[in-house]
Amino acid sequence: MNPDDRSSPAPTLRELQDPRSLPFTPGRSRGKLPHLLKPGCTYFVTFCLERSCGARVRARSTLDTAAEPADVARMSEPRTALADPVLSLPRVARMVEDALLHFQGRRYALHAWCIMPDHVHVLVTPFHDRPLGSILHSWKSFTANETNKMLHRAGALWQRESFDHLVRSPEAFAKFVAYIEANPVEAGLCPEASAWQFSSARYRL
Repeated sequence: MNPDDRSSPAPTLRELQDPRSLPFTPGRSRGKLPHLLKPGCTYFVTFCLERSCGARVRARSTLDTAAEPADVARMSEPRTALADPVLSLPRVARMVEDALLHFQGRRYALHAWCIMPDHVHVLVTPFHDRPLGSILHSWKSFTANETNKMLHRAGALWQRESFDHLVRSPEAFAKFVAYIEANPVEAGLCPEASAWQFSSARYRL
Protein backbone atom coordinates (compact mmCIF):
# COMPACT_ATOMS: atom_id res chain seq x y z
CA MET A 1 0.00 0.00 0.00
CA ASN A 2 1.44 3.37 -1.04
CA PRO A 3 1.78 5.86 1.86
CA ASP A 4 0.88 8.67 -0.53
CA ASP A 5 -2.30 6.89 -1.64
CA ARG A 6 -3.47 4.54 1.08
CA SER A 7 -6.63 3.63 -0.82
CA SER A 8 -4.61 1.92 -3.55
CA PRO A 9 -5.06 -1.88 -3.66
CA ALA A 10 -2.29 -4.04 -2.21
CA PRO A 11 -0.60 -6.58 -4.50
CA THR A 12 -1.67 -10.20 -4.21
CA LEU A 13 0.64 -13.15 -3.70
CA ARG A 14 0.14 -14.15 -7.35
CA GLU A 15 2.16 -11.05 -8.29
CA LEU A 16 4.98 -12.05 -5.94
CA GLN A 17 7.49 -14.87 -5.62
CA ASP A 18 6.11 -18.36 -5.03
CA PRO A 19 8.30 -19.76 -2.21
CA ARG A 20 8.10 -23.21 -3.79
CA SER A 21 10.03 -21.92 -6.83
CA LEU A 22 12.99 -20.78 -4.71
CA PRO A 23 15.87 -22.76 -3.19
CA PHE A 24 15.16 -24.17 0.26
CA THR A 25 16.52 -22.11 3.14
CA PRO A 26 16.92 -24.06 6.41
CA GLY A 27 15.11 -22.78 9.46
CA ARG A 28 17.33 -20.81 11.80
CA SER A 29 16.80 -19.17 15.14
CA ARG A 30 17.82 -15.81 16.58
CA GLY A 31 16.53 -16.99 19.96
CA LYS A 32 13.66 -19.26 21.00
CA LEU A 33 11.64 -19.03 17.77
CA PRO A 34 12.51 -20.74 14.46
CA HIS A 35 12.76 -18.58 11.33
CA LEU A 36 12.45 -19.78 7.71
CA LEU A 37 13.67 -17.01 5.41
CA LYS A 38 13.67 -16.82 1.61
CA PRO A 39 14.47 -13.59 -0.29
CA GLY A 40 11.54 -12.20 -2.28
CA CYS A 41 8.86 -14.04 -0.31
CA THR A 42 5.99 -12.86 1.87
CA TYR A 43 5.75 -13.18 5.66
CA PHE A 44 3.12 -13.02 8.35
CA VAL A 45 4.84 -11.27 11.27
CA THR A 46 3.82 -10.49 14.85
CA PHE A 47 5.80 -8.39 17.31
CA CYS A 48 4.69 -7.81 20.89
CA LEU A 49 5.27 -5.24 23.60
CA GLU A 50 8.14 -6.06 25.91
CA ARG A 51 5.95 -6.83 28.92
CA SER A 52 3.61 -9.15 26.98
CA CYS A 53 3.87 -12.88 27.63
CA GLY A 54 5.63 -14.70 24.80
CA ALA A 55 3.96 -16.29 21.81
CA ARG A 56 2.50 -19.77 22.21
CA VAL A 57 4.93 -21.36 19.77
CA ARG A 58 6.65 -24.72 19.73
CA ALA A 59 9.89 -25.16 17.84
CA ARG A 60 8.32 -26.63 14.68
CA SER A 61 5.21 -24.44 14.54
CA THR A 62 6.40 -21.89 11.99
CA LEU A 63 7.96 -24.56 9.77
CA ASP A 64 4.86 -26.77 9.47
CA THR A 65 3.71 -26.58 5.84
CA ALA A 66 0.35 -28.18 6.67
CA ALA A 67 -0.57 -25.74 9.45
CA GLU A 68 -3.68 -23.64 8.88
CA PRO A 69 -2.92 -19.89 8.66
CA ALA A 70 -5.40 -19.05 11.43
CA ASP A 71 -3.79 -21.62 13.73
CA VAL A 72 -0.32 -20.25 12.96
CA ALA A 73 -1.50 -16.69 13.57
CA ARG A 74 -3.15 -17.58 16.88
CA MET A 75 0.15 -19.05 18.07
CA SER A 76 1.72 -15.60 17.71
CA GLU A 77 -0.79 -13.84 19.97
CA PRO A 78 0.29 -12.75 23.47
CA ARG A 79 -0.92 -15.21 26.09
CA THR A 80 -2.26 -12.55 28.46
CA ALA A 81 -3.37 -8.94 28.03
CA LEU A 82 -1.35 -6.13 29.53
CA ALA A 83 -3.00 -3.94 32.15
CA ASP A 84 -1.82 -0.69 30.55
CA PRO A 85 -0.59 -1.30 26.98
CA VAL A 86 0.95 1.78 25.39
CA LEU A 87 -0.39 0.88 21.93
CA SER A 88 -3.88 1.60 23.24
CA LEU A 89 -2.92 5.29 23.17
CA PRO A 90 -4.12 6.63 19.78
CA ARG A 91 -1.11 8.90 19.24
CA VAL A 92 1.29 5.98 19.79
CA ALA A 93 -0.70 3.60 17.59
CA ARG A 94 -0.86 6.23 14.82
CA MET A 95 2.88 6.77 14.99
CA VAL A 96 3.49 3.01 14.72
CA GLU A 97 1.16 2.78 11.71
CA ASP A 98 2.93 5.72 10.04
CA ALA A 99 6.28 3.99 10.62
CA LEU A 100 5.00 0.78 8.98
CA LEU A 101 3.84 2.75 5.94
CA HIS A 102 6.85 5.06 5.66
CA PHE A 103 8.93 2.86 3.33
CA GLN A 104 6.00 1.07 1.68
CA GLY A 105 6.80 0.58 -1.99
CA ARG A 106 10.48 1.41 -1.50
CA ARG A 107 11.81 -1.23 0.90
CA TYR A 108 8.89 -3.65 1.02
CA ALA A 109 5.29 -4.29 -0.01
CA LEU A 110 3.00 -4.04 3.00
CA HIS A 111 -0.20 -5.95 2.24
CA ALA A 112 -2.02 -5.88 5.59
CA TRP A 113 -1.40 -4.64 9.12
CA CYS A 114 -3.11 -4.13 12.45
CA ILE A 115 -1.88 -2.32 15.55
CA MET A 116 -3.47 -3.97 18.58
CA PRO A 117 -3.17 -2.65 22.16
CA ASP A 118 -0.19 -4.88 22.97
CA HIS A 119 1.06 -6.30 19.65
CA VAL A 120 1.29 -5.67 15.90
CA HIS A 121 0.48 -7.99 12.99
CA VAL A 122 1.78 -7.38 9.45
CA LEU A 123 1.81 -9.21 6.13
CA VAL A 124 4.89 -7.99 4.29
CA THR A 125 7.11 -8.79 1.30
CA PRO A 126 10.65 -7.42 1.74
CA PHE A 127 12.36 -6.29 -1.45
CA HIS A 128 15.45 -8.28 -2.40
CA ASP A 129 17.98 -5.85 -0.96
CA ARG A 130 16.09 -5.52 2.35
CA PRO A 131 16.20 -8.56 4.66
CA LEU A 132 13.16 -9.06 6.88
CA GLY A 133 15.30 -8.73 9.99
CA SER A 134 16.55 -5.27 9.03
CA ILE A 135 13.00 -4.09 8.31
CA LEU A 136 11.77 -5.31 11.69
CA HIS A 137 14.76 -3.75 13.45
CA SER A 138 14.06 -0.41 11.77
CA TRP A 139 10.36 -0.47 12.72
CA LYS A 140 10.98 -1.51 16.31
CA SER A 141 13.94 0.78 16.94
CA PHE A 142 12.27 3.89 15.52
CA THR A 143 8.91 3.33 17.23
CA ALA A 144 10.55 2.51 20.56
CA ASN A 145 12.53 5.76 20.51
CA GLU A 146 9.52 7.82 19.45
CA THR A 147 7.27 6.23 22.09
CA ASN A 148 9.81 6.90 24.82
CA LYS A 149 10.04 10.53 23.74
CA MET A 150 6.24 10.91 23.59
CA LEU A 151 5.69 9.38 27.02
CA HIS A 152 8.85 10.73 28.71
CA ARG A 153 9.98 7.23 29.56
CA ALA A 154 12.96 4.97 28.94
CA GLY A 155 13.65 1.30 28.37
CA ALA A 156 12.61 -1.42 25.93
CA LEU A 157 9.26 -1.19 24.16
CA TRP A 158 9.24 -4.43 22.13
CA GLN A 159 10.25 -7.99 22.81
CA ARG A 160 13.62 -8.74 21.22
CA GLU A 161 12.25 -11.54 19.02
CA SER A 162 9.42 -11.34 16.50
CA PHE A 163 7.29 -14.20 15.23
CA ASP A 164 7.50 -14.72 11.45
CA HIS A 165 5.91 -17.30 9.16
CA LEU A 166 6.61 -17.81 5.45
CA VAL A 167 3.40 -17.51 3.37
CA ARG A 168 3.28 -20.49 1.02
CA SER A 169 0.24 -20.02 -1.23
CA PRO A 170 -2.32 -17.45 -2.45
CA GLU A 171 -4.91 -19.18 -0.27
CA ALA A 172 -2.75 -18.77 2.83
CA PHE A 173 -2.06 -15.15 1.86
CA ALA A 174 -5.81 -14.39 1.79
CA LYS A 175 -6.37 -16.14 5.12
CA PHE A 176 -3.59 -14.19 6.81
CA VAL A 177 -5.07 -10.92 5.51
CA ALA A 178 -8.46 -11.94 6.91
CA TYR A 179 -6.97 -12.91 10.27
CA ILE A 180 -4.97 -9.69 10.64
CA GLU A 181 -7.87 -7.41 9.79
CA ALA A 182 -10.40 -9.34 11.92
CA ASN A 183 -8.12 -9.34 14.98
CA PRO A 184 -9.75 -6.29 16.68
CA VAL A 185 -13.22 -7.76 16.09
CA GLU A 186 -12.20 -11.11 17.60
CA ALA A 187 -10.76 -9.26 20.59
CA GLY A 188 -14.04 -7.38 21.12
CA LEU A 189 -12.51 -3.98 20.36
CA CYS A 190 -14.85 -3.00 17.51
CA PRO A 191 -17.97 -4.36 15.77
CA GLU A 192 -16.41 -4.71 12.31
CA ALA A 193 -12.88 -4.74 10.89
CA SER A 194 -13.20 -1.48 8.96
CA ALA A 195 -14.08 0.38 12.18
CA TRP A 196 -10.63 -0.16 13.70
CA GLN A 197 -8.54 2.99 13.27
CA PHE A 198 -5.12 1.37 13.02
CA SER A 199 -5.54 -1.35 10.42
CA SER A 200 -5.44 -1.88 6.68
CA ALA A 201 -9.09 -3.02 6.77
CA ARG A 202 -10.47 0.51 6.59
CA TYR A 203 -8.69 1.13 3.27
CA ARG A 204 -10.09 -1.92 1.49
CA LEU A 205 -13.53 -0.35 1.16
